[in-house]
Amino acid sequence: MRVGFLDCKTNSKDAHAIFSPLADQQANVQVVRLTAPNPFKVPAACKKLFAQGAEVIVAVVTTESDNEHEMGFLRDKVADVEISEAKYVFLVIEDVHVRDEQLAESLSRALRQALEYLPAENAPSSTTAASGAMDMFSENQTGGSSSPSGVPSRGHEEEEVKDFLDDGHKLF
Repeated sequence: MRVGFLDCKTNSKDAHAIFSPLADQQANVQVVRLTAPNPFKVPAACKKLFAQGAEVIVAVVTTESDNEHEMGFLRDKVADVEISEAKYVFLVIEDVHVRDEQLAESLSRALRQALEYLPAENAPSSTTAASGAMDMFSENQTGGSSSPSGVPSRGHEEEEVKDFLDDGHKLF
């Protein structure tokens, strides 16, 4: 299974040096790394990682604590990528003054979450069985979406999505 790892040139810490040993402890995990020039290029870099075969992404951004508005914008854009790609991005946003131990804990938590939400055919059997998590993007037996909101899953025609939205459903 391919886990994308995305960091930024502007990050205050080398998160890959912390993440890599955590990923190496997992069986059958191949890390695909990409570095974005700045936090606002993270959504485009996520799309690029998905195009390179990543099944799930852990993205790390360190920022000043007074940039909450900008990070809210970043979260929204990453959510747009998740919807368009029907895959998950686990965004880790930490303060520039974060200690290595705190960053390692956040990255470990994000990696565990990422492995839980891999598509069922790629997830380790012990993780899938233990989590019992429902993949909101997978098809159920009736051909519809298994998500609680009933959002059509990827692969449906544009017209079906338009009909869904025209029926009064909202994505957010």
